[in-house]
Amino acid sequence: MDLEDIRHFETDTSLGKVRVRVMDLDNGTLLLLSDSERFRLGISAVAIPPSRDESEPASSGLFTTGLDTILVRTLAERIVSWTGRTCMAVVAINGLNQKTLLELMAFLKDCFLT
Repeated sequence: MDLEDIRHFETDTSLGKVRVRVMDLDNGTLLLLSDSERFRLGISAVAIPPSRDESEPASSGLFTTGLDTILVRTLAERIVSWTGRTCMAVVAINGLNQKTLLELMAFLKDCFLT
């Protein structure tokens, strides 16, 4: 992996500053989001592009249950729909909610599509 395969961003959200690291891998994308100075493990989800018989990406949450998993799975699925590549999202943001997720998706859309 070369340094040009790793991108760093920061954005302000209603919960505060969020650091973003995007790693472009040979077979997908690894997305790390953190509300602290260092990246850390957090709520995780993996999404894969749709197969020939499906119209939407498929995803699975890791290491958690409930609303947090749904939010992170939604994020991973959205990135798959933008890139057409498998995505693993690791989100370490305290108090993640739907409003913050929508703010992050708007920011990330610009990062992935421009």
